[in-house]
Amino acid sequence: MTNLDKIHKISLDLPRNELLFLPLGGSGEIGMNCNLYHYDGKWLLIDLGVTFNDNNYPNAELILPDIDFIVHRNIDLSGIVLTHAHEDHIGAVPYLYDKLKNTKIYTTSFTASVLKRKFLSLKKSPPNFKLLEYNKNFAVGPFNLEILALTHSIPEPNGVIIKTPKGNIFHTGDWKIDPSPLVGKPINSNTFEKVRKSGILGMVCDSTNVFNLTPSGSENDVRENLDKVFLKQKNGKIIITCFASNIARLETIALIAKKHNRSCVFLGRSLKRIYDSAVENNYLKNVPKFLNEDEGRHLPSENTVLICTGSQGESRAALYKLVNDINPKFKVYKEDLVIFSSREIPGNEKQINRIKSRISKIGSKLIDHNNNNNNKVHVSGHPSKKELKQMYDWIKPNFLIPVHGEYLHLKEHVHFAKLSGIQSTLLVENGDIIKFVKDKPQKIGFIDVKKKLLIGNRIMHVNDKIIQNMKKVSFNGVLNLVLVINKNDELISKPIIFSDVIFSDDNLQQKQKFEKKTEELINFSLNETINDVILEDYLKSKIRNMVLKEFGLKPLTDVKVVRL
Repeated sequence: MTNLDKIHKISLDLPRNELLFLPLGGSGEIGMNCNLYHYDGKWLLIDLGVTFNDNNYPNAELILPDIDFIVHRNIDLSGIVLTHAHEDHIGAVPYLYDKLKNTKIYTTSFTASVLKRKFLSLKKSPPNFKLLEYNKNFAVGPFNLEILALTHSIPEPNGVIIKTPKGNIFHTGDWKIDPSPLVGKPINSNTFEKVRKSGILGMVCDSTNVFNLTPSGSENDVRENLDKVFLKQKNGKIIITCFASNIARLETIALIAKKHNRSCVFLGRSLKRIYDSAVENNYLKNVPKFLNEDEGRHLPSENTVLICTGSQGESRAALYKLVNDINPKFKVYKEDLVIFSSREIPGNEKQINRIKSRISKIGSKLIDHNNNNNNKVHVSGHPSKKELKQMYDWIKPNFLIPVHGEYLHLKEHVHFAKLSGIQSTLLVENGDIIKFVKDKPQKIGFIDVKKKLLIGNRIMHVNDKIIQNMKKVSFNGVLNLVLVINKNDELISKPIIFSDVIFSDDNLQQKQKFEKKTEELINFSLNETINDVILEDYLKSKIRNMVLKEFGLKPLTDVKVVRL
């Protein structure tokens, strides 16, 4: 049975009038959030994000959720709700939206503005967005929805109340409890009092920081601490990397830089796009102008702050290019200070450490969340245990399903929710089909969901043969063999062998030795095979075995016979 056969069978067996939940991404991993809800034969999609930097797929620019269940089953998708503008919640929309039949997208103004620019950067026409208002009910198919203002590390983060005759679900999206968010308003506990009174059957909740005991902290704390750091840095540039989408952080850097007689320079295109979206939505109106690279290149070092993309070590981002001396307009010197106003996303530690090692080798000072004597230069946008407990007490759901986390996060969240008095919990992973009932959620099925990869301008399934070939080439290289044969089945010239990975011009003796063995094998094979197709297949197998024995490699091997 193929994957599509599985999708077809399970979809047909789904109960039409039940309230169902099906995560296609983000449950069992950090990032790539993509969640489906079902009622009365209709579906609602909440978020459609990407993830980055998977060492299993080094050629992939982005990793996207597998939406084959939606596309190939032709399910009735009533709408798409986007909770906020982070890449792991909206990044796949420009790449996959054409497969979703122009389904209406519901979101708030800032997220729509960011997404519009993503479409335009790909030379695609943006869809028409349905802009949402807070604390107002709106219908999407059979779903009655309401969005709630939360706090996070980006403007306009929203929770979604999904109301149906089968019960109400609170889908939190990403959130934290920030008493002083600086951009946007603090969480209003009175709002959640009303939500609780309306009755919440279940909560589908962010799990990212479930291992943290203490509150994530406030953006105001970061502002106070960065002020102290800037005060001590009298000479040299200040280079600071943060998530481009953290508008409060950009505002903080701009205001603190002005206080200390420095100007801010953007390094990285995504910073400019986010800035334009922020200004379009009346954020960052009262801060000094951010300069581009040309405008800022002649500033004295002691008056310069470089704000860089690349806090996760991305090799194409501004920080990587800067510290590796690829940026033609700026360099990093010993007297400079580099600040990581960010935290590692799980899985990115190795590439981040490479950049930090490079900074250390240059001799620059380095500050991150680990070495600043408890003076925070970054606070997370996700809830700790204390914040989770507060949300449980506000909402009092019948049951809880953790999402947005790796398996260990989900397991810990289940455990903590039980300790906090929520009796019914369920650990759900991508592809699990869950039926919501009054007492507890029930797993009623499973679909096999895989990842999709953006390679160049093509989206491919992880099991695509091209992907497998790329992985093989990355580890074992390529060997091409061409043999020119006359009509009497005789080699006209020595076999022509191409393989930059196995041989080099510095070791011709080794290549000549291999060519001789190959020629002996070919002469033997010419007498043993019937036609050229069989000869090519036979030689592929024999050459691969010979390379494995000689060099311990299994290259992607191709053999071509040319007849003269």
